[in-house]
Amino acid sequence: MKPLKTTLILALLAVFVFLGCGQKGDSPQGLKNAGDLQEFFKWSPNRKPLISAHRGGPVPGYPENALKTFQYSIDAGADIIECDIRYSKDGMLVLMHDRSLSRTTTGEGLVSDYTLEELKRIELVDVNGLPTGEKIPTLKETLDWARNKAVLHLDIKEGIEPSHVVEEIRQSDAKGFSVVIVYSFEKMMQYYHLDSDLMMSVTARSSDEIQRLKDYNIPMENLKIFVGVSEPEPHVYQELHDLKRYCILGTMHNLDNRAFKHGVTVYQELYRNGADILSTDNVELVAEAIRSM
Repeated sequence: MKPLKTTLILALLAVFVFLGCGQKGDSPQGLKNAGDLQEFFKWSPNRKPLISAHRGGPVPGYPENALKTFQYSIDAGADIIECDIRYSKDGMLVLMHDRSLSRTTTGEGLVSDYTLEELKRIELVDVNGLPTGEKIPTLKETLDWARNKAVLHLDIKEGIEPSHVVEEIRQSDAKGFSVVIVYSFEKMMQYYHLDSDLMMSVTARSSDEIQRLKDYNIPMENLKIFVGVSEPEPHVYQELHDLKRYCILGTMHNLDNRAFKHGVTVYQELYRNGADILSTDNVELVAEAIRSM
């Protein structure tokens, strides 16, 4: 009887593993291609709230737009890393929010005045201006880091040629976990024509903007919707959910400051009102809010 019992247990375990492998679940781990990413972000009412770490989620000791910080944010509960892309002098795609190096690094001057080799000699500083020993990552290094860990939201700064971004994502086989942030419907279409599988985040804060977005006839499965840095009218959430679209609310600054004063209930109310992803400077507090919902 003992061998039969062991065989039965192993068979049941095999069934559970098989069923588990067929489900994407609520984790970005294991997303391999654009179809996986589109399925992961197909909205349904029973999906868990998600956290996007704004500029990677910097805190004391952990600078913005740094791989070490990204890992810290993922460990704290983030699912998505939002990061910023600029050109170096020699045309390499690197992570940096500001045009200038002075706020976030030990360097001075414009990012675009330095080659990649020169940028790599500079240290990133934390939110208190203290050197961290961390170096400026390239987009390629970031894509390599993110595989099976997180979804990246790529905030492409001015002057970046969209084809360069798309080619970098393709070469890294990263369409399964890369979302390009676009700031106009026209730019959205430019990226769509470069790669019709690419997922994008585009802003729509009202019924009129949602209708205009629909008029472009881009497949909705390619899109996540940023609804702004203050809550939209409730019907905006409903219209977007009817389209099976995820809604991203930016809580950086005002809403994060409110949560610092009044606690996790601020974030819980935002999720209950219709936000699916909070893009925050306060990953740990948002994660606490989700755990206690």
